[in-house]
Amino acid sequence: MSDQLEWAKIAASLVGGGLVGALITNAVTVYRSRIQPVGKRVEITPLFEPGFTGSTLSPVVTVTTSIATHQFTNLHVLEVQVINRGNRDFPTFSFGVTLTAGDSAVHVDPVTPDRHHIATLVIPITPDSPQSSADFNLKPFNRGDAYTLRIFIVASGTQPGAVSLSSAEPIRFTDVPSLTESLADIATSAAVNFGPFQLRLR
Repeated sequence: MSDQLEWAKIAASLVGGGLVGALITNAVTVYRSRIQPVGKRVEITPLFEPGFTGSTLSPVVTVTTSIATHQFTNLHVLEVQVINRGNRDFPTFSFGVTLTAGDSAVHVDPVTPDRHHIATLVIPITPDSPQSSADFNLKPFNRGDAYTLRIFIVASGTQPGAVSLSSAEPIRFTDVPSLTESLADIATSAAVNFGPFQLRLR
């Protein structure tokens, strides 16, 4: 009877340990293969603030290329930042930026962390060849890496329309608050105590 009890204990230990191990392995596999989150921040700034030159002057940006001279009166800077917030390293990460119909990109200025990180524009964008979308290849896009793309766009209306990001990679874009928004959130919730007094930042 005692031998049977010991064998039962051993069998239970093996089954239990194997089951727990299998569950842990499965959980880790699911975690690693999940859709990867990529943070995105999109900010649009007019090259000239409204009222910058007063009501009597209309600023114009003139760009001369080897082909022609272009004048832009409604130029904005679109800044797109993408951050790998997942647990997977991408040797190459491809994604695209699409503008609202009527808006056009005339120049792109990638900002990379260092010379070992390269952002490549798939189809060249110039004042002579404006585009309504821009596709990029980032090499590499490791965990924690951040790339910033400055895109100069001409708006068809007073302000540029919506900007969308997309990718064929198994990822999902998640919004990252801008520095201004983050500071605003901190300011509205921060409070400092001085003895019986409380100073609240608004």
